[in-house]
Amino acid sequence: MLPFVQENMPEMLLQPARLAFCANLHVGRPRDDPTTLVLARNLKFYEFRRKDLVHYIDLKVTKLKQIATQLEAYDGPVCPFLSKQEPTDEKVDWSMLDPPEDLPLKFGKFVWQREGIYLLIQCWKHLVVLKRPKDHGANFELVADHKDVVDYQMVEGPIPFQAVVELEFGNGKRQRCDFQEDFLNEEPSTSKNAGLPAKDFENLLQEVHRAQAELDSQRMQNQKEFAHVQDLLYFGTPGQRSLLLEEKQPLRRLGDVWTRICGDYFVCGTLLVNITGTNRLTIVKELYPIVVIEPHTDFSVEHRLYELPLQADGQPPEDYDQLAQFWACQDQHSRRLKWRPVEKERILPPERSAAMVVSLRLVDLLEAEKLILMATYEMGEDASPRQIHLITFDVKKLLDKTESLAPTFSPATLHQDFLAVIMTHTARCSLKLEFQSAQDCTTFEQLLVSTLQFQLIQAQEANKEPTSDLLDDSEPGSHFQSSNIAADPVQRIFYNRQPQSQWCDTLLLRDDPGKHWHVYARTDDRLRLLLHRLTRDLLQLHCNLNVLEVAEHNMSPADMEMELLNSLFEEMDAWKVLSEPAASVEQRREQLTQLHKAQMASDVLASMLFTDDDDDDDNGA
Repeated sequence: MLPFVQENMPEMLLQPARLAFCANLHVGRPRDDPTTLVLARNLKFYEFRRKDLVHYIDLKVTKLKQIATQLEAYDGPVCPFLSKQEPTDEKVDWSMLDPPEDLPLKFGKFVWQREGIYLLIQCWKHLVVLKRPKDHGANFELVADHKDVVDYQMVEGPIPFQAVVELEFGNGKRQRCDFQEDFLNEEPSTSKNAGLPAKDFENLLQEVHRAQAELDSQRMQNQKEFAHVQDLLYFGTPGQRSLLLEEKQPLRRLGDVWTRICGDYFVCGTLLVNITGTNRLTIVKELYPIVVIEPHTDFSVEHRLYELPLQADGQPPEDYDQLAQFWACQDQHSRRLKWRPVEKERILPPERSAAMVVSLRLVDLLEAEKLILMATYEMGEDASPRQIHLITFDVKKLLDKTESLAPTFSPATLHQDFLAVIMTHTARCSLKLEFQSAQDCTTFEQLLVSTLQFQLIQAQEANKEPTSDLLDDSEPGSHFQSSNIAADPVQRIFYNRQPQSQWCDTLLLRDDPGKHWHVYARTDDRLRLLLHRLTRDLLQLHCNLNVLEVAEHNMSPADMEMELLNSLFEEMDAWKVLSEPAASVEQRREQLTQLHKAQMASDVLASMLFTDDDDDDDNGA
């Protein structure tokens, strides 16, 4: 016998001479203890819970009395989960169990709208339906009594999500009933309001239509309010995304948003400035762009923040009025190309500016019609994010003029072109060349222009040659002008724009004070090939070299000091984490690894900085 039957039923009913069939009944929550339904051989039906009688009824008044003798002689399983005979080798196999639908005795349950519980007792072809009372100790109520019932099942009724019972009789007829009225009749019932007058039915129908119209109206209003709230959360308030600078946005845009198309990428950028004073220490945090493409499509976006290095006294490189005029008037030739990533990612201190450059793949914009560019940032510790609208592009018009948006390094767009190129060129290194004479350097530059088809663009200081053109372009095949003629150039740019050249879109930036050549290429493979070609040509030419070094990245002393300071801060944070107790040995090992990495970075930067200082002292001596 099953354990739950032994726990609920009295021992006197467990005797085979009295017990005919039993099953569990689950009522209420799943965690509640089930009750046991028992059909005795004397046609008495019980419900027990922990050997306590809950409900009872005598079925001798029903049509089951016609099979009383057959029930007394029943020798089948007393439960759907028990075999007919006890196993001899104490092993139970699934083949010993009879399918529940093939058993002559069955118990079923039907629930009407979570209120009434009806029990269906089928003995061979006789079916008795009982209503389970809600009060403890009350007797079952006889609801229906049928014979010649072959099977029954639950089917969909006239009320949505409310099933009814379908009875199948031996003559092929089917009957659907919910046991709500006329239980003892053979005709099925559907609802208590089946016989409503036509007038009352029309009134009810009008009420339903009125409620449906009110529901539709409320749904439309809720959709409008939800769209408005979502727009505020996504785009910010009108004052935050306004283009009017007089609305006192802490983060402002200086100049227009410029666009470039470099190869397979669309690049746009603008200059952002934190106008709050240094006395307030209001730092812009989590500064990054938001790009919205309509219609929506999947796309990938990259962005960086570039800034000009501070002056020797720690002040910004330009006065902000002059800086705004510089970008607005496009008078860019007097500024050196010394853009570098911001010291701390997504952070802009007070009275500091940075150029936000965004890059997208052109293939992601083929099906787009509109591109919205915004910037989001935070002010303070617990402040909510703020947003500023930058520009809305018509993508179709942009794709129609891809050739005109290519970098040209003209005097009016020098800085924008440089930022667009370094944004899309992932491979970068620094080549340090120190020639014995200026003529050797001129020979090398002639090689770049004549043989490798690079175009020379040189920027000079404005006060060195005020009456001459400050930017000089040398095309391949034109007369080459040496760097020591007229004013000394601040920087010289070599850019290859020949589509059929192997080095197309490759940029070389010569920084005279440091004797460095910064090389930017699209891929690492192209960068390695170019370095191999340059080093081979330098060895084959009659160029007398004192120094030939290749480094992955070269920093100026000011940048190196800043990197060393940041590395020391990271090392300090690692020491603080290490001073706290660790949860496990693995966590302590990870903390030690992070500390060793920070110490190694600090040592390397310090050695590089001291080596550069020693070299400068030797040169001065």
